[in-house]
Amino acid sequence: MDTHSDEARRALVSLEMILSGDYLTPTVNGIRYFNKPPLYNWLIIASYWLFGEYSALALRFPMALSLVLFAVTIFVFVRRYVPVQSSVPVTKSADHWPAVTPSIIAFAVAMMLVTNARMWLYDSLLGLIDVTFSWITYTMFLLVYHFERRRNYWALYLSTYALTAVGFMLKGLPALVFEGLTVLTWLSYTRQFRRLLHPAHGAGIVLFSLLVGLYYVAYFTRNQIPLRDLVSVLVDQSARRTVINYGLGQTLWHMLTYPFKMMHLFAPYTALVVLLVRAGLWRVLRAEPFIAFNALTFLVNFIVYWASPEVFARYLFPMLPLLFTVLAYLYYVQTAPGAPRRIWPERIWLAIGIILTVGCWTAVWYPETRTIPGVVWKTALICGLLGLVTQSMLRPSANRLGLMLALMVVVRIGYNWLVLPPRYQQRDFHRKTAERIASRTKGEPLFGYRQTIGPDRPNDVSAYQATDINSFYLAAYRRNVLRVTDQKKYGAYYIADSVSLAGEQFTVVDTLTLFDRHPAYLIRFRPN
Repeated sequence: MDTHSDEARRALVSLEMILSGDYLTPTVNGIRYFNKPPLYNWLIIASYWLFGEYSALALRFPMALSLVLFAVTIFVFVRRYVPVQSSVPVTKSADHWPAVTPSIIAFAVAMMLVTNARMWLYDSLLGLIDVTFSWITYTMFLLVYHFERRRNYWALYLSTYALTAVGFMLKGLPALVFEGLTVLTWLSYTRQFRRLLHPAHGAGIVLFSLLVGLYYVAYFTRNQIPLRDLVSVLVDQSARRTVINYGLGQTLWHMLTYPFKMMHLFAPYTALVVLLVRAGLWRVLRAEPFIAFNALTFLVNFIVYWASPEVFARYLFPMLPLLFTVLAYLYYVQTAPGAPRRIWPERIWLAIGIILTVGCWTAVWYPETRTIPGVVWKTALICGLLGLVTQSMLRPSANRLGLMLALMVVVRIGYNWLVLPPRYQQRDFHRKTAERIASRTKGEPLFGYRQTIGPDRPNDVSAYQATDINSFYLAAYRRNVLRVTDQKKYGAYYIADSVSLAGEQFTVVDTLTLFDRHPAYLIRFRPN
């Protein structure tokens, strides 16, 4: 399980729902957890039941399935609507371009989403909410276009607000922001602003309220807490990353630097942004309604995160297919093979191929990888495959983007063979520690003492959620929620650190290391 993301938190909340038998109330170490609604936890719970174990595979299965469905959804919508003939004459050689089909462009866009560096080498390996949320949100985007083109406003509002309710139950308020900005922008652009007052819009809002309200009525029936406690956390989760929390200076600096950060986060396909540097760009984009929709929807929703200093790359996943659709359209339809605009991204891809082909041999001597069984033949095979694809880039080709996609597939194979095994060994340390502590405390009560364990640890990037992985494995092995308390029960076991134990009388039963290298003790209190 990953130790530098929210993955352990998703696993822990889902496990505690199962162990407590309360599927309405998310908790962390027995403490109510308001940050995210519970829909993704329910998906993980279903996966746990499907696989019959609390494994990493079961935890990540909902994400993997969502990623496949996300790619299929992209392919279906893009193939249906993307134009393959330029409505704006660009070069006289257009008649001599190789034939481009909607399926080629659609497949490229779907694979660009799946194989960009951030998704392919990080988020596709983790059981996080964001891939599922992004699939739902992207589908909502495209249904706005699909039904607006048909002037079917009942279907538009009912379907998109239903998906917004699903998105809200996954991640909270961002789903409403995406819905509102997309509908408002597109209806304004198409001069159908009055359709915001269509009766179907009210029906959609009612549907959203019913779907979300059903859960919260059940939640507050079970939990007698003030509504403001939950609302304040949901609002804080959305506002904490914005100018409200960080101030104008830090926000302006973020806005200046973030587009450049995007370039490497979603490489190698962001190299295609050079295709946007052309005279009459907007004339080219607006000539095709589908391309205009993708461009506008990306821009208006991207601005929200562009103006928010604390933004993780995965927050942009719902918008990436929109950008990639525009870039793929410009590459395949609006730019001739061999054109100067194509040369620069294709040279970048060639350089990446050469560097990877040569650089993969570092695995043979790098300390963490040289002990991998079969490292030499694995590296040689990866080098050979990378070399073949890179050599193909040197030959005349109208589809070097397709070759770059193939190169990224080989990169992932090499990543699985040469990068992931050492990481597994490092992460397995916490599982083994939890197994040992669980065996020592089997059948006895065990608690986290004060702030040693749980969500009350200092709220900073390094410490927040730090012990979730320890809590998860202990709860999974013991089949009991590891609760946090400041009360002492003689005869019970406690996990505590030196700060929490100051001035206490206790007996050390065992020692352990919590994430990240935080020393703690398994103890029993002694009467004073």
